[in-house]
Amino acid sequence: MATQHSRAAARLMISPAVLLLLAWMIVPLAMTLYFSTLRYNLLMPGANPFVGWENYHYFLTDPAFTTALVNTLLLVGGVLVITVVGGILLGLLLDQPFWGQGIVRILVIAPFFVMPTVSALVWKNMFMNPVNGLFAYLFKAVGLQPFDFLAQAPLASIILIVSWQWLPFATLILLTALQSLDSEQLEAAEMDGAGFFSKFFFIMLPHLARAITVVILIQTIFLLSIFAEILVTTNGGPGLASTNLTYLVYAQSLLQFDVGLGSAGGIVAVILANIVAIFLMRMIGKNLDA
Repeated sequence: MATQHSRAAARLMISPAVLLLLAWMIVPLAMTLYFSTLRYNLLMPGANPFVGWENYHYFLTDPAFTTALVNTLLLVGGVLVITVVGGILLGLLLDQPFWGQGIVRILVIAPFFVMPTVSALVWKNMFMNPVNGLFAYLFKAVGLQPFDFLAQAPLASIILIVSWQWLPFATLILLTALQSLDSEQLEAAEMDGAGFFSKFFFIMLPHLARAITVVILIQTIFLLSIFAEILVTTNGGPGLASTNLTYLVYAQSLLQFDVGLGSAGGIVAVILANIVAIFLMRMIGKNLDA
């Protein structure tokens, strides 16, 4: 009886926070759903007729949607490959004892605490600027023509910038997993004559499988909504070359003033993100059960 009363009291005390959280999530979503069924253009205030699914049909059949969807998948996939592979390599490096190990670990993790807008501005003006950037200086030093990264390879440049931000996170998770590996297994493998690659592929990599799955899950959820880096560096261009779904919704809502179409795009983006999240959650569940 006491346990039932304590549980009831706990539910009662936590209910205001739960209700506030639900309201914080449901109210904006409900408003977005409502606006997505209207022809709501900010340039024509007061004329908001109900159009049903028309905005969704227009958004899904717009060629920009296909381009933005492909760019989103390339952005997420490219960043995941770089951060997972780079995180494993850096984790292996930082797991070895060397002088100044603590300082190096702090320097490796530091980019994760830089705001996305600030890091994008630093890369745009200090590294990728075709006139005064560091990369331009290096190209000139070896007798090559400077390469305008943001104009000639915009999506690849954004992938590089975002990877630099998320590499410390992957490194931290994978390094922690590496340090939890039983050293006796590695010593036994060495005594049996196993080399580094044999130990890596047959002992370390299987041990890192769960950590890699967690990194992929968490990063994918955040990478689907990348926006600041695109806004600061390329504005989705040239053309649609670096436009992802998040930036497309922003452009249609606030640059083209079509709130109805942008709201429909936002709902589509939320549905796609939830599909990806459910798939990844099932994948990580199977991995943890294995």
